[in-house]
Amino acid sequence: MAGRVDRRGMVGPYGVRYSWVYWAASAAAFGLLIVDFFDDSALWNVGVVVLVIIAIAVRPGRIRGPRAAAAAAAAEERAPRVTQRDA
Repeated sequence: MAGRVDRRGMVGPYGVRYSWVYWAASAAAFGLLIVDFFDDSALWNVGVVVLVIIAIAVRPGRIRGPRAAAAAAAAEERAPRVTQRDA
């Protein structure tokens, strides 16, 4: 577990790193959702929607998801590098 968690975030199941902002926004959204069950106010609903949007914006791969981010990172590692000697 120590290799999966550090200051920059936590490594997910596809090998991409999720930031702490993602986890904090997700936990806060669930917290506001629970509050909304007991206190039915539009303010809590807006808060949940805003936090979900923030979580989607900061997660790896954005809308496409973490598998797309992992595939892009793997393709970038496999791409041949052009050096001064090759050019």
